[in-house]
Amino acid sequence: MDGGRRKIRRTTNACIPCRTSKIKCTGDEPCANCRRRVVRCKYEDSGTKASSSERSIHVRSEDDRERRASDVCSTGSKRSCDAAFGSENDDDVSSPRRGSRIVQSSDETHCVYTSPFTLPSTTIRNTHQNKRNWIWLAPSSTWSFTARLTLMMAEKLQHETPFSAPSFLNDEIYTLKWSAAGADEPPNIKGLPSIEHALYLYSTVKFHLGQNYQFLDDEVFVQNVNEFYYGNPVQKAAESRLWFVQFLLVLSFGQAFLSRSKTPKEPPGSKFFIRAMSLLPDPSLLWKDSLLAIEVLALAGLYLYSIYQRDFLDETELTFISTFKVAQAIRIAQLEGLHTQLPEEALGSDTVARCRKLWWTLYIMDRHFSCSLGVPMNTQDIDITTLLDPPSMASPQDTTLGLRVKLSHLLSSIINTVYKSEKTPLGKFLEETKSILHTLAGHAQEIEKITRVKFQNSVDTMPKGTRDITLLYHQCVVIATRPLLLSALKQRLDHFGRGLPDLEDFMAPLIPLMSTGIKSAVKTLQILSGEDTLIEVFLPFDLEYAYGAAIHLTIANALFPSTTEIDGPTHGREAHAILDDMIHKGNSVAEVRKAELTHLEFLFNEFAMRANQPGVQTSRPRVRSLQLRPFPSIWESSTAEPDLASITTLSEPQPLVCAPETPNNAEFLDSIGISSDDFLSIVEQMGDHDDADLPFAMLDLSQFWK
Repeated sequence: MDGGRRKIRRTTNACIPCRTSKIKCTGDEPCANCRRRVVRCKYEDSGTKASSSERSIHVRSEDDRERRASDVCSTGSKRSCDAAFGSENDDDVSSPRRGSRIVQSSDETHCVYTSPFTLPSTTIRNTHQNKRNWIWLAPSSTWSFTARLTLMMAEKLQHETPFSAPSFLNDEIYTLKWSAAGADEPPNIKGLPSIEHALYLYSTVKFHLGQNYQFLDDEVFVQNVNEFYYGNPVQKAAESRLWFVQFLLVLSFGQAFLSRSKTPKEPPGSKFFIRAMSLLPDPSLLWKDSLLAIEVLALAGLYLYSIYQRDFLDETELTFISTFKVAQAIRIAQLEGLHTQLPEEALGSDTVARCRKLWWTLYIMDRHFSCSLGVPMNTQDIDITTLLDPPSMASPQDTTLGLRVKLSHLLSSIINTVYKSEKTPLGKFLEETKSILHTLAGHAQEIEKITRVKFQNSVDTMPKGTRDITLLYHQCVVIATRPLLLSALKQRLDHFGRGLPDLEDFMAPLIPLMSTGIKSAVKTLQILSGEDTLIEVFLPFDLEYAYGAAIHLTIANALFPSTTEIDGPTHGREAHAILDDMIHKGNSVAEVRKAELTHLEFLFNEFAMRANQPGVQTSRPRVRSLQLRPFPSIWESSTAEPDLASITTLSEPQPLVCAPETPNNAEFLDSIGISSDDFLSIVEQMGDHDDADLPFAMLDLSQFWK
């Protein structure tokens, strides 16, 4: 690519994305709109390849910003979801890239099951007295994955009591009960903290939630607090009942972040949370202030999810209410048009900015909750037309929110693409995975850009927002590569006890991908174990990251004990230390997760010991360390900031490149496991395969989940 931009050609036709979005096309290839939106610029009469990648955080010129504003804010123009995510074909990681060879075969042996979701759905018997006799094992949820894996391993090891796992069907972790207060009943204002303490709790909530979940309008909230404390509190709570509910929710989160519960069955902050829920107005009354109602419902849903993120294990009303509150908030937001581009001239820039941030916060919650619970999304990307990164959003907080939205979008795309129930040709599966890696490389470039700016004049440790994004990034890698690890496990289990020929050839094409997932799991535990890391105890995300990484490494260590990338005892101690820290600080859910992890470790240790017995031991491939190749000729020829819009497609041989990092930045990126070059190097290593290239025909996981 010679470090320069793609040569621009002129054409008299409008490109497909511009025609779809009904905006004026400049006629270049790529055109100005597609470069700005970082989508594939494609012409019907052109056979040339179009550029494709995720948006990058570039310093745009004022001319670009003005053109962007005029293009997307023109009145009367109907915009599609392309403006938010790019064209549907570009962001769908399941779409094969032009020029790539995909294996197509009518032979069923050339197909692959890459999903734990088989038909009919998998269920287990429910022993709880809640009028339902089954528990559905969702395809992508963490707990369902643990349940399926535990049951399968127990069956293969011929354990008589496969349901002996410590927490399969145990009692509720927390119990919360409340009764709705009467609409005319004055709110109880007794037992509230002083204004200084209340503002301190609010600051704590902003620190923990502000980067990723922008629920609160700071100026309005503080003004209401002052009116409440310095005016007539009874009158304020009665007249602004919905705000008072929000205030109580903020207090409950603040207490949850700062202290542990004194009662084992009561989550931290539950005293204020129960009061808030009892005062929550009837849904028919929420329309008086819809934006505030959205914020309140989203806060309530996040609190319930945090204390009861056990998926559908125990069907109390808490899990249901958690997802229901978020769904309510999303529906109100849709009815108010928050998912569309609202007119700043009519509503004001501050209101539109608030609506935009609130919508993308709901989007992040919906994607995370849905993937974690294994249920369909409440929102579809095709319906979203609001901008993700308009010119007015240029703060570091906005940048962090935008990147988290993109990673959440990628996570849901991985679930919808890789975890499909139908059979998929192996070649197509590899192409889809390559596309995911290419997208991850684009997001890695954005993180690299953030850290390059951050570390130019800073001695700070990793910012909380960057840390959260990095952990979500590694979660995407782990989830995307998990089916490959399960395929290797299935091969071992299918031949368990009777030997297997050398697996080196069998696993060779998949080693780079599996190694990537293993590395991300290792980095996840290392980040969470860092001396400067502030473990998030109340919110469930650090627990999910640690638990998912620990399970991934437990499987990998049993399959590939000789790899230098896995230090089983060390990683096991790191995972248990993280969970122990959470347990010590009062997280009862972490105690359950640790019991599940310990039981799985026991099963895989027994599996490894039996596999190593004389006459049973089989040859195991060594997961090679990746030998990443630098690109000195490109770096030497140009040090300019790269334009991701001019990057070639996945099918072209030229790689994405970043500007050289400073020594401090490069060291930091290595410590958190972020490298766009790594992923692009893996894409090159994978190359293109046809039937003759592949030493095996299928990655059939259908029996894995029976």
